[in-house]
Amino acid sequence: MNNLLKKLETLKISGDFSDDGLWAACIDLVQKSYVPEKTVAANRPCEERDFREYRQIIDRNLRNIRSMLQHVFHSRNEGNVQIYLNTPAVKTFTINLLVLIGEHHEKNVWNTAESVSISKELINEILELHRSESILQLLMEQDNFITVLLTLRPKLLKNTWKAYPAAVACYKWILYQIEKPGLYNYIGDVLPTALIIVDDFVPENVVIGLECLHQIIQHSHMKKGLIETGYAKVIFQVLEGLTLQREAKYVILVYLCITSLLATMEHWDSASNMFEWTKRDDVLLTLLVNMEFEQNVELRRAYMLSLPQLLTNIGCAKWCERLTRILCEYCEHHTDVRTLKATLETAKTFLLMFHLRVAAHCVPLYSAFLKLHFDLAKTPVFDKKIMQNLEDCICLLYKLSPKIGCAVINDDRMQSVIKHSLQVVCLGIPRLPIVGSYWHLLWHDYKYPYNAVQYYVNKLQSKVVTCYFGSFMAIIANDYKNIREVLSREDFDGRPTEIDVFQARSFGKKLGIFFNEGSFWQEQRRFTLRHMRDFGFGRRHEKYETDMMEEVSILIKMLKEGPINDKEKTFLKNGSALFPDILYPYAANSIWDIVFGEIFDRSEHDKLRYFCESAMSFQRAADTTGGAIVSLWYLKYFGNMFGYQDIVKSNYRMVDFIKERVENRKYLDNEDRGLIDRYLKQIQEKSNVKSTFSDEQLLITLVDFMFPALSAMPSALVHAMKLVMHNPEVLKNIQEEIDRVVGSGRLVTWEDRTSLPYTEATIREALRFETITPFGVFHKTLNDTTLSGFDIPKNTLIVTNLTALNTDPEFWGDPENFRPERFLKEDGQLGKDFTFVFGLGHRVCAGETFARYNMFGVFAALMQNFNFSFVKGEPTSLQDKLPGLITTPKETWIKVEQRT
Repeated sequence: MNNLLKKLETLKISGDFSDDGLWAACIDLVQKSYVPEKTVAANRPCEERDFREYRQIIDRNLRNIRSMLQHVFHSRNEGNVQIYLNTPAVKTFTINLLVLIGEHHEKNVWNTAESVSISKELINEILELHRSESILQLLMEQDNFITVLLTLRPKLLKNTWKAYPAAVACYKWILYQIEKPGLYNYIGDVLPTALIIVDDFVPENVVIGLECLHQIIQHSHMKKGLIETGYAKVIFQVLEGLTLQREAKYVILVYLCITSLLATMEHWDSASNMFEWTKRDDVLLTLLVNMEFEQNVELRRAYMLSLPQLLTNIGCAKWCERLTRILCEYCEHHTDVRTLKATLETAKTFLLMFHLRVAAHCVPLYSAFLKLHFDLAKTPVFDKKIMQNLEDCICLLYKLSPKIGCAVINDDRMQSVIKHSLQVVCLGIPRLPIVGSYWHLLWHDYKYPYNAVQYYVNKLQSKVVTCYFGSFMAIIANDYKNIREVLSREDFDGRPTEIDVFQARSFGKKLGIFFNEGSFWQEQRRFTLRHMRDFGFGRRHEKYETDMMEEVSILIKMLKEGPINDKEKTFLKNGSALFPDILYPYAANSIWDIVFGEIFDRSEHDKLRYFCESAMSFQRAADTTGGAIVSLWYLKYFGNMFGYQDIVKSNYRMVDFIKERVENRKYLDNEDRGLIDRYLKQIQEKSNVKSTFSDEQLLITLVDFMFPALSAMPSALVHAMKLVMHNPEVLKNIQEEIDRVVGSGRLVTWEDRTSLPYTEATIREALRFETITPFGVFHKTLNDTTLSGFDIPKNTLIVTNLTALNTDPEFWGDPENFRPERFLKEDGQLGKDFTFVFGLGHRVCAGETFARYNMFGVFAALMQNFNFSFVKGEPTSLQDKLPGLITTPKETWIKVEQRT
């Protein structure tokens, strides 16, 4: 090593590091640090002194490698050394060093804690050598990933038994560096090795093999090729064989792999060499048979811990009676605390998912739970969590069958528990295996499935219910108290970022602001809002208000004077106007002015209508509940039957519209007219460092900010107009207020908003009466938390049922009546708005102030200048609306009559 460092020192003079002999010495140093294949003669076993001698060698060599790399970096940074990274010698060194890091990234018999620490430091060293941001980036360059696998392959032969465990650990480490779904592209290279490791006689190696296999399956989750190539059948046969082995160390992993594999599959036809649906039942049956007759304590616990994931992913409707018998047996003959805890957790999952079927078998469960409760109550020292879970199960069972519960529960303490209903789990909408609860919602109300939730809220007598969208568990809050808590607490500030359709709209990445979270979301939201406010977004701005008043004037002029070209005749004719189409230019210009600092004139309004129609198509193709496409991701392959293609195409029409204008803006220097100029400048300033600012992020951010203005604002205005037309006394009150305060000599301005409380109250009442976002925007829990006394695990979807809140008779008294006065105080001034239309807390809609002022400006101007009436034969009913991500009105012709 000293000679090597001396050679490196001479590089300060030569200024070049292309000597293959020098690199060969570095490679030799790395290779000498590998776990040895043989350390002793074959005729005697490896002893502790052999391990001790090798540990000393590896510690020394790793320190030398670190010193060598630091020396090279120092010389390169001072300009004394040039390193050509594309040479074969450098690549060989890199590959060997990656293998060495993989072997020693975890503690084992061959190394020390210091070795592990140095190995982790070497990750930074190798990234600095290649100027890479991550191991993933390094592996994806120049086929490095395949080369590492080829280097590892000889080490993974069983006859190299001493090096084998370290090689297996390295293989796992390499696989875990690849982000989803990258491994699927190399499945032919990684899968055979994983299956070989699984087929081992050493349980510890089998565990690692199963972890690798699960990683591969997860990367293949959305790939049909896993089935078409026949890999799925091979994997399943290997896993199916392991279910018959009685080894507690890897039972849980085996069933985890099976459920992940089966979750990727659709209907399989045995005639075409594919699995049948009955395989799911076979897997569960095997586990239940093993559980029923197993006496080994470790295996009993492992089986019980495996069961919840099978119940969640496969279901057990067919085996309710058998599972009931197993749960009773495990409760009556509990052998250790951990198994009992797992049993009660499984029982809670079972009762929640299959409560209707459980009711038919509740007597033995009552007996087992109550006997266990009696036994545990006599135990002086016991896990309180177990007792809590047991009481939860009894409470849940009592809700399913209170008559039987009253007959069998005679313990005073237990009756007290039932009376106070110590719930920590909430009942939910029934679910089906794989597809979840969404289809139950469709059964009750196909057109507006969100309305069906209220049926289950009433049936379950709970304002908080669970609902499964496919495999995603969601908690739905349905009243003011719980919705306010969800919106105002940081625990619920997450967003569901893993849903396929959300990433499909953003180049397959986690981009934008709407469906993002964490530091990425915070940085992007903070930057965009800070600079958008400078141009009138969310606060008063003289230039912006002047521009918008000019746009209102153009709208009023169009309605008064009629069309000026053939394109305008498509939405203006015979004294009537097509709504919401006529509102599209104003809506688009209102946000375009802030982002680009410019507006489209009347001759270019057709471009804005195309832009808004794309946004409206996106909204209508999606579903406020997430829809079938979220519940079952593979439905996107069924053409456009479930709206997936419309969602993606509409989204990218908006992206392309914006992208063309962004590209033109890049060639204009020293511009500072809108957000776009400052964002492009930020991208340029951060081009040499790792940053969240990029061209793709800019495009999706602009879509996120624009499409609510393009679609939600015109929709809300049309809802308000139709409600006023159905309630002429409200229209009369609005016009009288405007005539009294403003008169007819000028248009209503934003300055008049505080002086026209009844007009503003009417807009608020319209937003309440016709909830434009029935389920709001989905949230996600960032931590394990509680809501209304219920335990909510981390990463659970949270839904705020705003329709339920806005139509709650307990809160509003007469929600079915359109009555703006409910938002006014006794003195006629505006009162507090309890609707949460724009959210609350950190996730409050950033455009609330922007939307409220713009809607007021347009609505008040229309009411000031015109009377409206329905055209015969047009959709006039308040029920003439279209479901989607938001509730949009059907296009309708409305007769416009100028006021005198």
